[in-house]
Amino acid sequence: MFMHLIETLVYIIISNTQNIVYMCMIFSMYQNAGIISLPYPIAVFGYALLEETRPRKEFWELIRKYTMCVLFFKFFMNMSFMEERLTGKTWDYFTSMIKLGTYQYESIFKNTLYMMPEICIISFIMLNDIKLKLLGLYHEIEQDIESVMEGIDRTLEKGDEEKVKQKKL
Repeated sequence: MFMHLIETLVYIIISNTQNIVYMCMIFSMYQNAGIISLPYPIAVFGYALLEETRPRKEFWELIRKYTMCVLFFKFFMNMSFMEERLTGKTWDYFTSMIKLGTYQYESIFKNTLYMMPEICIISFIMLNDIKLKLLGLYHEIEQDIESVMEGIDRTLEKGDEEKVKQKKL
């Protein structure tokens, strides 16, 4: 019984990868709060949640590429040779005017926690892509297969597609 519960929990996580990515994007904005994480809430609330079914693969590719750039930028800014360049009056003035959302941490543990939202975003986007490929929905969305009105008609006819076709004629 315990193994069935674990299996069900894994299925729940896999079926909600899209929502988990959205939560990680919002958490990234909450944790880093800067210009580099500003596109995440715009993407979630301005586009992804407004889609009728779900975003297309191009949206996820764009988010994946942007997140990789953010991760590389954060990693680069935490390199030891950048530490001396990021201390000074000019940098302090720049960061007081424009908050980038980059921070310098000494320990690897704090750096890992600092980059964890972006790592989770990329991981769950990849898991979402795998799920969609296994379902055969990677290159198309549900709207391409059947419109909402066609789905309602098919449901009203209890799945009889021939009756739906006859109604259209």
